[in-house]
Amino acid sequence: MIIMFFFTSCEKSQDNNDPLIRFYGDAYEDVGYSISTAEGGYIIAGLFTEITRIENNYIEKYTRKMAVIRTDADGNTVWENKLGDNFPAEGSKVISLDDGAFLCAGYTIDTVSSQKNMFVVKLNGDGAVAAQKIFERSGNQYGTDIIKTPEGFMILGVTDVAKPASAESLGNISGKKDILVLRIDDNLDWIDEFAYGFPGNDEGVAFKADSDGGYIVVGTTDRSELDKSEQDQNNIFLLKINSVGGAPEFRIVGGIDDEYAADIEVLSDGYFVVGTIGSDGSAQKGYGWKFSSNINAPIILKHDIVIKTSPSENLSLSVNAIARYKSNSFVMAGQAVIGSSTKMVIFVTDADGYPVDGKNIIAGSTGSQVAYDVISDDNDNIIAVGKNSYGNNSMISLLKIRF
Repeated sequence: MIIMFFFTSCEKSQDNNDPLIRFYGDAYEDVGYSISTAEGGYIIAGLFTEITRIENNYIEKYTRKMAVIRTDADGNTVWENKLGDNFPAEGSKVISLDDGAFLCAGYTIDTVSSQKNMFVVKLNGDGAVAAQKIFERSGNQYGTDIIKTPEGFMILGVTDVAKPASAESLGNISGKKDILVLRIDDNLDWIDEFAYGFPGNDEGVAFKADSDGGYIVVGTTDRSELDKSEQDQNNIFLLKINSVGGAPEFRIVGGIDDEYAADIEVLSDGYFVVGTIGSDGSAQKGYGWKFSSNINAPIILKHDIVIKTSPSENLSLSVNAIARYKSNSFVMAGQAVIGSSTKMVIFVTDADGYPVDGKNIIAGSTGSQVAYDVISDDNDNIIAVGKNSYGNNSMISLLKIRF
């Protein structure tokens, strides 16, 4: 069974059977990329667009800002902050800290060089900025994920700076993407950084604390390690690093189609990776890979992640995020293709990543909707964040459901 509903301009209450929907932004270009639990509610990060309107509602100018929004349990705004000072900025990931504060990572854009610089902001529980830092480098850098560490934080990012080959890396061509690992202390001061990857494009999208005290990174690479008849185009990579970001160990997996990494969960004895195979449109499909803790061992399990619309038809979808759900299952979120539109899709799977019958929801209207991140809370609520687009405009959207 597939549950479908459509976004409207009204707000809805939420109970076990009725999804809660909230929208945030100024209805121009606003996107939610990350969500985390906060005391009494949730914290969202993404993109707000500040707009200056003149006569007849004409938009005279606009500036993109890192968006951080705190909500209560019903998705109502407690406070919001637009960050970046005089620079365009965007937030990719936000986490809650044990002291009630929040940390957000993303990037700013230099208004002279047009280059991206990694941007990290710590906010107090009331939304006030406690510390912020722009890490200026040559080339472009941006943050994609954050982990709290005993010394402070580790930021996963991307850089396109040239890097010579070394014992730990095959180097990087200027202008191509490489994986960036930045270590900072609690005051956001620089400790160390590493760049890993191959001469082409390598982009880390998510990482988690590993069971051995180190970290596991998942991402997408355009490098292949097999003959073109077996592996080509974009592929999935795993990168294991130690507690201070060193001693890298790589694994590349994929076939002849494009594979794009989305997210990873650490299991008691390995990892579950989700992503998408195929380009946008009706040909794309969600995919999952289950690895042992030895990433170079044979893959334990790999399969399509599909939702059936009928006994003979599957829903075309991309998977953008995975989170733990209850004791032995996952919740995933992404985008589904429905006719000429795309919709937000959220669904529950078993421990092997196979969707559970009747535990899915597809949300949207005309235009384009997508979920970029998903979590579950202590009450087994599922909360996803993304965007609701119509024409050239979009708003941050939050969807909360309990199956």
